[in-house]
Amino acid sequence: MDYLSASLSFGIVRRRVQALVVEASVDLGLSYAEFSMILVLFDKEGCSQDDMTTVLNVDKAAITRVIKKLEDKEYIFRKQDGEDRRLKRIYLTDKGRQQEAVIKEIVHKIMDYLAEDFTPQERDIMIKCLNTMAQKLGKDDYHTVFGSKGA
Repeated sequence: MDYLSASLSFGIVRRRVQALVVEASVDLGLSYAEFSMILVLFDKEGCSQDDMTTVLNVDKAAITRVIKKLEDKEYIFRKQDGEDRRLKRIYLTDKGRQQEAVIKEIVHKIMDYLAEDFTPQERDIMIKCLNTMAQKLGKDDYHTVFGSKGA
């Protein structure tokens, strides 16, 4: 396997998908991070900030900044948890919910474009492999990958 080529290709895919999302959501006034958080909330509305940190595999400070920006743009709001008063749950506003079709269409168009030369079976494998890689990287850390001495 050509690891270098695969690594470079993976980087290109990541950067170009991010650029496509930003360009496609310019009318919504959303950054890539904001777009990603709203996308998660369509399926996990009412999650906590810690839940969002885990799902997106991003540090708490970054999540806090994105939440504040989305609140300022009136896409989301936070509400204190009824049982654990230390937790604030994240919810979509009506404005946020109204963007669901547009945001999901952006995702579908990008994924369809990326996989247009694939057979249906290859598309299923691509999605399964991407999900598996994301889950693995979501729970691994530097020492798991490189050992205690580093690369």
